[in-house]
Amino acid sequence: MKKIKTILFLCGIIAITAFTCEKMSEKDNYSSGKIIKHTCGGTVLQFINTDDIIGETWRNFMVQYGEPVKSYPNCVLVGNLHTFIPANELREKEGDTIFFNYRKVDFFTVGGPWCLIGGLPKTQIEISDILDSK
Repeated sequence: MKKIKTILFLCGIIAITAFTCEKMSEKDNYSSGKIIKHTCGGTVLQFINTDDIIGETWRNFMVQYGEPVKSYPNCVLVGNLHTFIPANELREKEGDTIFFNYRKVDFFTVGGPWCLIGGLPKTQIEISDILDSK
């Protein structure tokens, strides 16, 4: 009987450890990106924590007069972030990191852009899934 209790105890520890490891690696199945700028033409998103070049270097000219123009490497334009996060409930703010799955597109099939604004990244993606980080 003592052996059975020991085996059950060890199985429980293994099950808890396996579940914890699965939760910790959930983000590993997603790309990570930093929200740089929300615009009516889409959201500028910078891929981070990757050695792959997915986007392009983007210069943010939308700054207050007198402020320096900043450059961000590996940026893309996202047209459908609002389908996961409604504009009036945007929890993710500029500067926040999100975890997502995506596909590259030549033009947006879902969502934006709602205006034609110049100077945004030419590389476009659509998000197919976003991990709730809140």
